[in-house]
Amino acid sequence: MLLPTVSSGVALLCLFGESHASPVLRRWGLDYKPSVVIKNGTVTGAYLPTFDQDAFLGVPFAQPPVGDLRLRRPQSLNTSFPGGTYEATELSPFCPGVGSGTWSYPLSEDCLRLNIIRPTGTNEGDKLPVGYWIYGGSFQQGGNADQRHNASYIVQRSVEMGKPIMVVSINYRVAALGFMSSIELEKEGNLNLGLYDQRLGLHWVQENIASFGGDPGSVTIWGESAGAMSVSNHLLAYAEKETSLFHAAILESGTSLTSAFPKIETAYQPLFDKVVNETGCGQATEALACLRGLSLEAFNASASAFWWDLVIDGDLISTFPSSVLTTGDYVKVPLLIGGKFSRPSQARCAALTKFVNAANTDEGAVIAPKHMNTSADLKAAIRRSYPLLTNTSIETMLDLYPNDPRIGSPYGTGDNILKSGPLDKVSNSIYGDIFQIAGRRYLAEQMAEHRPVYSYRYNNPTENATIDVGVQHAAELPFVFSTGETLDNRPGDAELAHLMTSQWASFIHDHTPNNHGIPNATEWPNYQEAARNFVFQRQTSYIEDDDFRKEPIAFLNSLGTQLSH
Repeated sequence: MLLPTVSSGVALLCLFGESHASPVLRRWGLDYKPSVVIKNGTVTGAYLPTFDQDAFLGVPFAQPPVGDLRLRRPQSLNTSFPGGTYEATELSPFCPGVGSGTWSYPLSEDCLRLNIIRPTGTNEGDKLPVGYWIYGGSFQQGGNADQRHNASYIVQRSVEMGKPIMVVSINYRVAALGFMSSIELEKEGNLNLGLYDQRLGLHWVQENIASFGGDPGSVTIWGESAGAMSVSNHLLAYAEKETSLFHAAILESGTSLTSAFPKIETAYQPLFDKVVNETGCGQATEALACLRGLSLEAFNASASAFWWDLVIDGDLISTFPSSVLTTGDYVKVPLLIGGKFSRPSQARCAALTKFVNAANTDEGAVIAPKHMNTSADLKAAIRRSYPLLTNTSIETMLDLYPNDPRIGSPYGTGDNILKSGPLDKVSNSIYGDIFQIAGRRYLAEQMAEHRPVYSYRYNNPTENATIDVGVQHAAELPFVFSTGETLDNRPGDAELAHLMTSQWASFIHDHTPNNHGIPNATEWPNYQEAARNFVFQRQTSYIEDDDFRKEPIAFLNSLGTQLSH
């Protein structure tokens, strides 16, 4: 939905909800409208009285990627705002993606805009640490207007802790408009456009966030699923050549090792050629010029039928991520990392100092191939997913993941066999580890050689979760953002959300999750001292050694480019 232009901020209450904390005292009159002067002119936002926050919504950070700029890298917004002022009181439309038309949000190619949420009273020179949020959605859909990722609660909690932060949430192109690949686009240097959107947004933050009272020297890039994969790829890009864009990272359920990177010629060129022919651009002298001239409806009628994903572009993604991690030629920053589940690719359907790395317990439960009735079925599925795997590697994999439902995923469900297939628990385990768990562990191990790392495993199933899905993908998001409508339904959920939101705010502010001030909370250990995870559960969060499935995960991490990553 579009947010009406407001002067009182009252209309924004419907969008941003009610605070979980006691109401704050409003220090400003109803006619207060925050404004900031940047290079393009004056940005005017809206006041959120419930949170005592300023919201700058839908601020453009690039030229609209329409017309001849479609299917090209984003271009900086190098002109002044019309009239000298931009009214930043409406959320941006979503960038068009696969299935995004079913969401209750407007869509537009003119979507390269960002939101900024800051505590009211913040001024230029205050240097508040910045969280830079990148949404997930399998690189196929999503937007920064999604209220499941409402940053008001975590900003409010940071103020309560005495460690105020601000949050920037970015829009980036998805699906065909963001990740279409072909030899023609490769020659132009126009691959992985959504990642370059994110990168340009980081440059915008460096140039402008100080005017909002933020600290360009303390930016934490932060994402979930495809957003976490994006963060990981930014970490591996350009090594130490761009060391000023960000200074810490949070990865929730995704790394650069989540994706497989098939060859453009075999995986995507046939799809591109089909789009060109179906749209009538096959008869044009310049196919790309023709595609850029189509209406959005005509373009998407064909292009949205296919799954477009990350590719090796020789620039931001210069080669297989596993090879980069082996050389150590990447940005080293503090890290917070963990996870849950991953998404399929087409083949299967940096300057930081600290890092958080994560995964959920049953990452493979949703994404893994189902109806695996025999080991032959499972071998065939793995071979289709990863054609570079040798027969010996596949045989070894199945030896290390035996058909014992007691140790399969969803974990902790005993000897129950899933109705979908007798070997589906094995499939879930293998794919969950390949997609998320193995990469999370490997990245934590590599980064911990250089900077503080805080690793977690989210083990709190959603309310009414079935045995088939366990602790699934994105289950932690309502707890990180404290936005879940059902957080008060079960004992311990509200307390868990309070803890996680506080830890994330602490990490963004201090690059450690432990400065939250919650009495008697378990200390989150630094992975550098010992390989341990913080395990999130309602009422019973605890610390574990990160050595479960040690041999099979080590084997997966030894396969490198056999897994096309």
